[in-house]
Amino acid sequence: RRSVERWQRLCLISRKGNFMSIPYNPTTHRKVQESARKRHIVAALGDSRIAATYLDISTRRNLGARSPLNWANALMGHRLVIGDDYGVSGDRTDQMLARLAAAIASGAGLLYLQGGVNDIAQNYPTAGTSGATAFANLRTMAEAGRAAGMQVVIEVEVGAQNLNTVAFVTQINELNALIYEYAEKTPRVYVHDARSVVLNATSSDTVVSFKAGYTSDGTHPTPKGAAYWGESLAALLTQIIPSRAQLLGRNRIELPSNGRRQLLLNHLFQTATGGTLSNGVTGTVPSGWTGHRATTVPSAAFSTQADASGLGNNVVIDATFTAAGEEIRLYQDVNIANWLPGDIVEVYADVQIVGNPTCLASVALYLGHNTGSGGTTYDSFDLLHGVTSEAGPDHAMSLPLKTRPYVLNPTVGAGPFLTARARIYSSGAGTAQIIVKQMGVRRRDTV
Repeated sequence: RRSVERWQRLCLISRKGNFMSIPYNPTTHRKVQESARKRHIVAALGDSRIAATYLDISTRRNLGARSPLNWANALMGHRLVIGDDYGVSGDRTDQMLARLAAAIASGAGLLYLQGGVNDIAQNYPTAGTSGATAFANLRTMAEAGRAAGMQVVIEVEVGAQNLNTVAFVTQINELNALIYEYAEKTPRVYVHDARSVVLNATSSDTVVSFKAGYTSDGTHPTPKGAAYWGESLAALLTQIIPSRAQLLGRNRIELPSNGRRQLLLNHLFQTATGGTLSNGVTGTVPSGWTGHRATTVPSAAFSTQADASGLGNNVVIDATFTAAGEEIRLYQDVNIANWLPGDIVEVYADVQIVGNPTCLASVALYLGHNTGSGGTTYDSFDLLHGVTSEAGPDHAMSLPLKTRPYVLNPTVGAGPFLTARARIYSSGAGTAQIIVKQMGVRRRDTV
């Protein structure tokens, strides 16, 4: 309000060294307002597909692998900052409106909208008007976001496999046609359409059909479906969201002794040998690190190779799984001398999936903190799987991963710990090669 009042009173501009007053200009002020919002900060508003951003709705620490937005962010090198999401399972678009003010008040610069399937499934308000009604509500949200200076991305309604009637599919098509027509003439509103990515070509005016392994229940994507959807979404977002400073380690001097900014030892794997092999894994692990299998069934061979950057080395993990639910880890417990209660920390890693594995549920990053004897363990994940039997990524991907900033509990007892882990989960039998190029725990001053 203060900035508006200033513009209304007087605005000074320079013309050939002379200053003159001009009246308040709404268009000019809107540009100032836009620049005040950072486009990489996301407020996601929608139904259960948006709620899937986090597996823990109350604490919002665990970013889930069923969320296309999370996969897009990883593939973009965590260009986005995803804060609290505003998704509620089962919500229609009219119910989403109740959280619109909070999404805008978050200060985010990008409003990400997804909804409509519940309106159509519930024939709300009538069977013949559900698509148009859902669009009207989405447009209201988009216009409010635009008025606040936000960029807006609307997901086209993919639909659900139980909406297989002419009446339902007609409303899906009506909603999507209205979204496209609105966005093509409205500044700062973009459309993302995942239908060609996740739906079968056999889908028709009476059939909504997902590709095999892309959905868990006919509506929500599996980690595999979310990964492909996320790749498509990332292609759009990279065009409208400016790049940011790289989140990964940049040089060799970021060490625990250097101001406690990097809390892990050997985070670039410069010392390629001397680590620990645990619970039957074989090979070579960098100094300070442990290669581990959570059960005695999968086999894992660890090795190291020089990184092309010249900064350090890579850890190569060749895994052979026998069934779903098996897990292999690369981890390091943070030296207790390197962290303090009340520190704000995040773990990051640069992970690559090699080839075309068919046995992965997900590759996740984990930060674990225990307050000590008789205390509580706090977890924070990036791309945590929902159900390990669900298919995950099945092709080569480069995934810079990062957990949300987390405040270490200020009350600790005897024997507290802080640990960082790269975790590989299986969805079935098969082989996979994963390369971890670096991994660190960074101390921050702000959440």
